[in-house]
Amino acid sequence: MKASPASKSIAQPPMSDRIYQSLKWSLIIGEYFPGSDLSIRSLAKKMGTSTMPVREALTRLASERLLLSSVKRSYKVAELDPKRVADQFFLRARLEGIATRLAVPNLTTEQIAELETLASMMDKDIEGGSNENYIVRNYNFHFSIYAASQNEELFWSIERLWAQTGPYLAQVVRNQTMPDEWQVLHSNIAKAIKSRNADLAAQLIEKDISWGVETFEAFTNSGASK
Repeated sequence: MKASPASKSIAQPPMSDRIYQSLKWSLIIGEYFPGSDLSIRSLAKKMGTSTMPVREALTRLASERLLLSSVKRSYKVAELDPKRVADQFFLRARLEGIATRLAVPNLTTEQIAELETLASMMDKDIEGGSNENYIVRNYNFHFSIYAASQNEELFWSIERLWAQTGPYLAQVVRNQTMPDEWQVLHSNIAKAIKSRNADLAAQLIEKDISWGVETFEAFTNSGASK
């Protein structure tokens, strides 16, 4: 007797794919700082698996320029100069503005309400100095918008840039007071989307991301002046 569709188990993605997604998320939220070493054996032990799927995941991340191959059994997060990081934020700002313009007409009332809730929670994170929660909610806020662009290539390109800049953004956010304007910026983005003003929403998104450009350009200039 054949199993009914309801009794069939849902196919799980390969272990290497799950490890890849887990490590990519760790980069996005800044769990690893620039220069951090990622040992194949240590990660395999941590994740309770063999070294093969870990090696496959790390090799994939390196091929996407999210990690550097260090030695035979180790990879590391790149240590980029501030100008390179500023350039990545510049590209992020432009791509995320485009994604927002595409997304605004597609976002449902329920999705917009969720954006408003996330923005409110992020305001409270800033007030309470909860930078870790802010980083995660910031990702959820932005990518809820970009998913609605319905452009898979654009979404993937943006996520890749987030993984590249994540270690740098998190390092700065955790070591300085977040700007006061961040307490209203995401709420204003949600309001612009609710009013279906795609141009304004895109401008505010670009303003948000351009903070990274200004921050790392300032690091570049301070280094050059020494």
